[in-house]
Amino acid sequence: MSRYTGWFVLGVQARNLLPLLAETLQQCDLNVVYRSDDYLMARETPGSVPPSRFNRLVTAEILLEQHLQPGQVRLQVVVKNEELPLHRHNHCQQVFEKIRTAISDNHNWELLDLVAS
Repeated sequence: MSRYTGWFVLGVQARNLLPLLAETLQQCDLNVVYRSDDYLMARETPGSVPPSRFNRLVTAEILLEQHLQPGQVRLQVVVKNEELPLHRHNHCQQVFEKIRTAISDNHNWELLDLVAS
């Protein structure tokens, strides 16, 4: 199973963040399938990979943590699929990089800190 995680600290009001994150994930070709007050789950659509490679379909989970200073939110982003990470630059890692870049470069908030693994 491939799994990539990242932690982001954003300068943004938490009440505005979930709709913006959902839009950001949609721009990364992921569909939001579950949403709560502090959690988003999105998945790739089956047409994005060949039918023989459904194990490559990626699920992204974003957990919001608001126990920081006012106006700051920490995100934990987990991107995973069932594919074994036999190559360093696999499909799951590519989708993670796409999401990381989309969050880092988004003009709707200020990126204060980033740790990706």
